[in-house]
Amino acid sequence: MATTNIASTGIVLEVLTNDNYLDWSALVKNYLIGKNLWHNVVEGNLDPKHRNWKSKNGQALHAIQLSCGHHTLRQIRNCETAQEAWNHLKAVFSEDLKADHYDIEQGAPQTDIDMFHVAVKKGLWNEAILFIKRDGDIISQKSSAKGWTSLHVAVDAGQNEIIKRLVRMGALFTEKDWEGYTPFSLAAKSTDDIKIVDWMLKQQGGDDLLTMKIKADDDKGDIPVLLAAIKGHREMTRFLFSKTRWFTLLDNNCYYGAKLLSHCINAEIYGKCYVSNLFSDLVGTHRYDPK
Repeated sequence: MATTNIASTGIVLEVLTNDNYLDWSALVKNYLIGKNLWHNVVEGNLDPKHRNWKSKNGQALHAIQLSCGHHTLRQIRNCETAQEAWNHLKAVFSEDLKADHYDIEQGAPQTDIDMFHVAVKKGLWNEAILFIKRDGDIISQKSSAKGWTSLHVAVDAGQNEIIKRLVRMGALFTEKDWEGYTPFSLAAKSTDDIKIVDWMLKQQGGDDLLTMKIKADDDKGDIPVLLAAIKGHREMTRFLFSKTRWFTLLDNNCYYGAKLLSHCINAEIYGKCYVSNLFSDLVGTHRYDPK
């Protein structure tokens, strides 16, 4: 009965379901465009002060609510703008938030955290913000398989603008995943983008971020500069080395300094003369006991 009533409006063929979002959204979008209710109403820059905006927003919101069916209407009945309602439905029903989920967690998305992380990974901020509005704590909640927060996901995907937005909303670079990686150490390992790492250091306690270790059985987990060197990231290694204090490299009987030198040689991150001088400085600063 509901499907018949919806079809009689001439907007869609059937109410919105988990399986028909692409067809449903195409029909509703075309209808709204035809009624001049799409641009700057559902999509684009909203201008509530415009003399016709209130009327257009009401008409567009009514059409979306009318087309989604009784059960789905419960999710958007309190939305004040057509854009908010549209983005919510896209976040919940769109395949865009499901297709690549295997890259983040090995399995199909079943929770809000799953879909939120996919939105973050793909740079779909309009969709991501809807999850945050419903549950602000979702920013720091961890995924089940890797223990990643939304900041881990954004860093791994290189979504720099979303990284900055999440931090402004309270996300922390010190949160560790199940292997002990912070978003900062993940950035050191996965990218050569010095600008975003420098920005991270300036935002949240540089020294703490530079010395946080990943998990290891002997309490000698790698620190960010080592993670960068192991991956052969030349610019990142040089940058982090310039920021890491000497006493950190001399810790554990010069363990980190010696390991860093070894990886710098293997990856040819520094020239031989520089490495030789660096090693001399380390030995001269600290009596190294190979035991």
